[in-house]
Amino acid sequence: MAIKCKQLIYTPINALTVRLSGGTSSLIPHTVDNKIVSLEGSEKINIFVGFITEVNKFKYKINTITKVIKDDVLYYDLSTAKRTRSSTFILPMLGGERRLFFWNKLFMNAFVGIEDKKDCIVLLYKFSIDPLFLKFEKALQKFKSFSEKIDVDPYHVLFIFNIPDEHIKNYNKLKKGKYSELSENYKFQILEFHNLDVKDQVAQVLWKSDKRRKAMEKKLDAEIDSNSELLTAIDFDTEIYDIETYEIKTQLL
Repeated sequence: MAIKCKQLIYTPINALTVRLSGGTSSLIPHTVDNKIVSLEGSEKINIFVGFITEVNKFKYKINTITKVIKDDVLYYDLSTAKRTRSSTFILPMLGGERRLFFWNKLFMNAFVGIEDKKDCIVLLYKFSIDPLFLKFEKALQKFKSFSEKIDVDPYHVLFIFNIPDEHIKNYNKLKKGKYSELSENYKFQILEFHNLDVKDQVAQVLWKSDKRRKAMEKKLDAEIDSNSELLTAIDFDTEIYDIETYEIKTQLL
């Protein structure tokens, strides 16, 4: 559901991003080092990096502002963060499929650790009093690999899991960037989790598709060895939950 605000429309894309549409042509973007740091409009409209907005009763901390032109229409995507590689390749170790994990509404990101604990699966959610989510919380805490729940602030909750024993080898392969060496069962589990088919780019990475390799060679204007992986490795040093990125410290004014 979209919310109109001073001729601007704020539409949630997911738990990380709100799309700004409507009267966007009246906004003046201000940039630093070619990155948009604020949007200024009439009637005291000022959206900036660090700004906290509320849409459909959920608060969003805006860390990046991205200009989007689609079908000749100007939008701005207001985002907390990008989706992590861990969300794609490591979250499926917990089983199920992403719709069961509230992927499009409440799930924000998966990580491979927090400040004082590494090599685990960390899930960050927007907190909700929806009975379905509260039931989901209890279900997560019954997982064999469940370790800890942390209420980050009134708006976010973290769930921490140990790496399931059956996926330790796959986890170690991912630490080395060896996507193609994951077990065949887990490769298909990743596709099933995200409801992807064997033609999707994720599948092309997992099975080192010639189509992807040739496309990359054309883009990079360089030859890629047939033994090379076709996606850079997950950066296990940066895909750690960072409280400064996500925590909401101030109330909406």
